[in-house]
Amino acid sequence: MNKEWIASLTQDIKQKGHEAAEEYGRSQHRAAIVTAESRPFFAAFATCLEEDLNEIRRQLQGDVTASDTTFKTSSPSEIKLTRSRFPWFDADITHRDSTMVLDYAKGLGVAGDPTLDRKSSHFDFHVDTDDTLSIKESFGDDPKQFHEPAQLARHIIQLLFEV
Repeated sequence: MNKEWIASLTQDIKQKGHEAAEEYGRSQHRAAIVTAESRPFFAAFATCLEEDLNEIRRQLQGDVTASDTTFKTSSPSEIKLTRSRFPWFDADITHRDSTMVLDYAKGLGVAGDPTLDRKSSHFDFHVDTDDTLSIKESFGDDPKQFHEPAQLARHIIQLLFEV
């Protein structure tokens, strides 16, 4: 039997599908890095966030603007932050697969209704060409990218405390 047409077809498949197959392999590699490293990144971020909050508490101790500020982890992928006044805020931070979401409400004075005027900031884990993990804002004209968990913690603290 003449199988030249199969040889021709497979050569055509190799040529036309090569780039797509390579990109698929790269995307699978990046997905594996996100799966392996996003949870430790989030855990380090949570530690940095808690340390920053403790330092703010320490520096405000005895001042009229001192207030109850809580940091709770309900699971390895969820953080709850609340502050009762000056400024008040109610924030939930969740990590799911390749994303992280900050959902919050805040105000300058005493605690308001945390169900009103909630805002969300979405972040996506990203793998750079050198296989390093970072996280980037999902939306915006000039999305910020954070290479270290401490950078992201600082950004979140500033979002919540600056009014």
